[in-house]
Amino acid sequence: MTKVAHESDARAVRSRKQLKHALIALLSEKPFNEIRTKEIAERAGINRVTFYDHFAAKEDLLDELIDEVLTEYADIIENAPSSLQADPSVQLVHTIRLSVRHIQKHAEFYRIMLLTSGVPDLTNRLHDQMNRSLHLSFARSKEATADIDHDLFIAWIIGGAIGVYKYWLQSGMKQSEEEITKQMLRITLASRHVFNVRRSG
Repeated sequence: MTKVAHESDARAVRSRKQLKHALIALLSEKPFNEIRTKEIAERAGINRVTFYDHFAAKEDLLDELIDEVLTEYADIIENAPSSLQADPSVQLVHTIRLSVRHIQKHAEFYRIMLLTSGVPDLTNRLHDQMNRSLHLSFARSKEATADIDHDLFIAWIIGGAIGVYKYWLQSGMKQSEEEITKQMLRITLASRHVFNVRRSG
């Protein structure tokens, strides 16, 4: 790759990143349907022509932003240890810590997603992504429950995690990453004991 091409690619990456940051900032102020493309470009410090070099419409920018963040979270869930039998506290804490760190990294995005109505169905997209990722993770690990329906167990996990994240965001993230991680670990281990989770086969 030539130096000119490399610099052009770097500028493109930088512009897309600026546009995403600008959209998040605007979403914290008003609903998506009230935001204009011109505003996004101005907030990003670029001209509107440059915006259209990257995205056909503001909806495409929003979709890429959501997909990027949720894919990052999906990777954390789907790359969780395939077995929790050896030492569940050690293995689970790693995944939970990465999940909490992800929420903290994208705190403003998740505030908009979970605590406002600025983008319709955004919470549903998070729920659907977590549902797909957890089903994949569970299928790979062959974890099963003795008396609990598999789909209901996953739905319960999702509801609990989203509830904790909403509480953390609403409280201004007063608890540290480590405090939230420890609490989620204790709750998860307690629920596994209550639900008598075992490996199938």
